[in-house]
Amino acid sequence: MRHRFGTRDGASPWSVLLLVCLAAAALTEATLLELTTSYFTSGYNAVSLDSPAVIGGFFVTGAILDAALALAIWSVLVPTLRVLPLGHLQVFCLTGLVTLAVPFLFDLVRYQILSILGRMVGASLLWEVSGRSSAEVASHAAGYLSPLAVVAGIGAIGVLGVWAGAGWLERHVATDPRRFAPPPARRIWAGFAVTTLAAIGILLVATFRLDRIRYGLVNRPSGVLLTEVVQRLSDVDRDGYGLLSRPRDPAPFDAGIAPFALERPGNGIDEDGIGGDLPADFAPPGTIPPAVASATGSPHVLLIFLESFRTDLLDARFRGREVTPFLNRLAREGSLSRRAYVHSPFTVPSRAQLLGGTLVPHPGQRTLVHDFKGRGYRVGWFSGQDDSFGQSEPLLGTAEADVFYDARQDLARRTSRSTSPGSLQVSWKQLNERALAFLHGHDPEVPLFLYVNVVDTHFPYHHREIDDLLGVDPIPRSRIRAGQTGRLWETYLNTAANVDHAVEALVEAWWAHLGSRRSVILVTADHGQSFYETGFLGHGQALDEHQTAVPLILWGLGGEWPEPLGLGELRGLLWRHLDVGAGAGRPRARFVPDPSRAIFQYVPRMEQPQLVGLRRLDRSVVYDLHSGGLQITGPDGERLRIPREEKQAALQEVVWTWEALRVADAERVQALAVQ
Repeated sequence: MRHRFGTRDGASPWSVLLLVCLAAAALTEATLLELTTSYFTSGYNAVSLDSPAVIGGFFVTGAILDAALALAIWSVLVPTLRVLPLGHLQVFCLTGLVTLAVPFLFDLVRYQILSILGRMVGASLLWEVSGRSSAEVASHAAGYLSPLAVVAGIGAIGVLGVWAGAGWLERHVATDPRRFAPPPARRIWAGFAVTTLAAIGILLVATFRLDRIRYGLVNRPSGVLLTEVVQRLSDVDRDGYGLLSRPRDPAPFDAGIAPFALERPGNGIDEDGIGGDLPADFAPPGTIPPAVASATGSPHVLLIFLESFRTDLLDARFRGREVTPFLNRLAREGSLSRRAYVHSPFTVPSRAQLLGGTLVPHPGQRTLVHDFKGRGYRVGWFSGQDDSFGQSEPLLGTAEADVFYDARQDLARRTSRSTSPGSLQVSWKQLNERALAFLHGHDPEVPLFLYVNVVDTHFPYHHREIDDLLGVDPIPRSRIRAGQTGRLWETYLNTAANVDHAVEALVEAWWAHLGSRRSVILVTADHGQSFYETGFLGHGQALDEHQTAVPLILWGLGGEWPEPLGLGELRGLLWRHLDVGAGAGRPRARFVPDPSRAIFQYVPRMEQPQLVGLRRLDRSVVYDLHSGGLQITGPDGERLRIPREEKQAALQEVVWTWEALRVADAERVQALAVQ
């Protein structure tokens, strides 16, 4: 019986080799996806597969993509090896080794990059922040990618070993070398053509219909390589967007119109193909107040920045007791806004927007650190995470701080599994120990600005230094999944109670050392957190209340503060109100709802977002640039049915706001370059 790859007796060794390669690739990719994103369980900060049918679809479609890659390798490698003085078994073994090595090396490089940057940053962002300098990128990556040299050496030894071993077997062991004869080139090419066409069809369907499966496919070597080839071949007008692009290219044959192209207002051309031409007189709603240091007083200012801290934690009770009693006390004595929002639910931009008072942070921008230093303050910076993550330091002004501390200075006491910038953290106990030592040594007569970043409520929401304050059984990281939401929420509540205790210890020491009459305290967070309310765990994937609403507590500040309010507005508002009510007892801020205000939000980056949105008191409008879908929801998150004309107007407003903000930022950058 003659099989597909031309052997006579039993299963073809080449068919078996192909199946072994596909199985090894499937196992490797599934393992890496689970380790890096919990793809088959929780899906932290990523999509996840939640049913046997979807998981089965992922493995079947992935096998077709991997078969296309394997046969592409064979179509080049086998004819090359056949002309060399090698036996059939040597060709067979070397082909298998290379077929396995290509995706393995790809995964190794990618895994090393992820260990440096984290999935939320990515290599493209590193390229941008390095000033498009390959030398700068190399300097960041060299230390982490050195294992590749070791692997390359081992691989070379392995190739020689396989070549020598297979030759010895063929010469000395009784076997029929004809069984390992390579299949005809035409059959390899035919298999490659069929699997490639099928793989392209799968990617097309997955790109626009099967988002969860697509995520896994485009994160495996075969998906990455095939997508790159298809994109380059189908990008007819060479504007960077091809057949598999999201968003779709609105003008495939016109390079002047492309997704994310910068608009030229009022020229009659819709450069990005969305919403029509941006009017020259369009003014974005809800403009950010200017960050002008107009205050004259010098109260001590404490800014407490919490990680992944939802607003509804301040209302939460567990078994009849408050989860955050001290934060609730601060809110009662001061003021609390329940309509404060981040512009982008990621730590890096959110923190830079808060400190810099701008929607689009830039390296070297002036921040609150510069403001306070310029007014004669002593500045202390204490963070429980690695503040170099995402090239953050030039965005924050930390170089101007008199005292700087972050988790890198206490690697031995870290509570994270990894020391990579995106994972490293220390507990509130170690953070408070450092911050309180600084505070007790500070002269109360010198005005102080102290920034403290408490990070314990970050995923996986528990570590060994979290005390059991609520009497819960914390869920292990390995058990986190959608079916364990109740236990996961209890774990999160208990950690929030620990954070509340940390804030209490810090503020009580602050009052004791500096006094409360000359003190201002602000408490807020970098973003919220979704606990499977919409089938997702984490942040940075949607612009809903769970991920973008943050608590804002003001203590010792007066004046009127508008709502809704974005974190990027706090710098200007703080200086506007720092002296309001001073000298007449402790002032209290008043939050004033303003229906005309709108907070602009986006995910993940302003330059190339997937989602853009405008949030008002009565509704939230979110446009998905990838799918072209528009979602309008009320204050409770329910979808609103509105007339088509009103819907079109809402689409234009949110898109034009995004475009106008990009144009304004481009003009600002150009003006700085001219200077």
